[in-house]
Amino acid sequence: MSLEPEVEQALASLRQSMVSGRLAHAYLIVGAPRGAAGVLAERVVALLYCTAPGERPCGQCAKCRQIAAHAHPDVLWVEPQKKSRGILMAQIETVQEHINLTSFEGGWKAVVFRNADRINPQAANRLLKTLEEPPDKCLFLLVTDQLAALLPTVVSRCQRVVLAAETTVSGAELRAAVIDAMTGIEGRSLVAAVARSRKVLGVLKQVREEIEKTVDADEHTGAPASEELKAAKEIREARIESLYKETLAELFRWLLLWHRDVLLRVVGADGPAAPAFPDQAEAIQKSAAALTCRLALANINTIEDMRWQVAQNLPVPMVMEHGFIRLTAGGGLRTDDGRQTPDRRK
Repeated sequence: MSLEPEVEQALASLRQSMVSGRLAHAYLIVGAPRGAAGVLAERVVALLYCTAPGERPCGQCAKCRQIAAHAHPDVLWVEPQKKSRGILMAQIETVQEHINLTSFEGGWKAVVFRNADRINPQAANRLLKTLEEPPDKCLFLLVTDQLAALLPTVVSRCQRVVLAAETTVSGAELRAAVIDAMTGIEGRSLVAAVARSRKVLGVLKQVREEIEKTVDADEHTGAPASEELKAAKEIREARIESLYKETLAELFRWLLLWHRDVLLRVVGADGPAAPAFPDQAEAIQKSAAALTCRLALANINTIEDMRWQVAQNLPVPMVMEHGFIRLTAGGGLRTDDGRQTPDRRK
């Protein structure tokens, strides 16, 4: 079976580390848990046990077949519980028991965490102690596509192998979306405000569709049994929602940075903070010219309000539309014929 180039490259690097005796005790593999990252984890574990005389893992010997079937007695595979959708304390206790037992074959012990981002905080703290003082000849592989969901202390104890960026849109794309929304539509009318919100919502719709495709490509590598179907659907929705919220958080970060740049221009500050949008100096200046310091600060508060509302699970379209109306109303909304309407914000 041929491997994807990124998997081949990562596997070759880890193979060399093993041959030279420099294999770390814990690796964090970032990528699709049931896709490329899952394949890499399986191949790395097979490296430990393969008996082929040539390049390892061969994928054909009895040990490699045991690994592929998740049936090797020295390897523990840890996945989220169906009901809780998390990796719990009891599972970490099982991990600790497993690694402290003598190896069946007198060699390596291995533990693979699929969807490691779902280790709950208490369990993660328990695992941390093991990662800090691992037994000899014990390998931990943590597989995730949501690196930000892991405790930083756990991440710091692992060497990273990045096969793919986390499955959210890049910061550069969201920065471009903010520029488009703030500069691509002229005017301060209600129509302009709604148009800006719809531009952003259009980007978010595309992002969500891409997230769904990525998650589905990952989860559908093996069809769940009928009794597991409901749990599988719940896990799918939870993953999609988690990744989508990460995208929203990044979007709000760029919106805040835009309005911070505007505020700095309003007050005439040339402080140590470099502008986040140096390439948009003319547009920033144009926005600043229409605002007082009070209104520029109010716009920053509006973004914070929008972020809080989304965190409280208010509908994103409603939050965006109302928020952009408030943002556009800095200095007062204008009707289509140019007449100013009062700013009713408290």
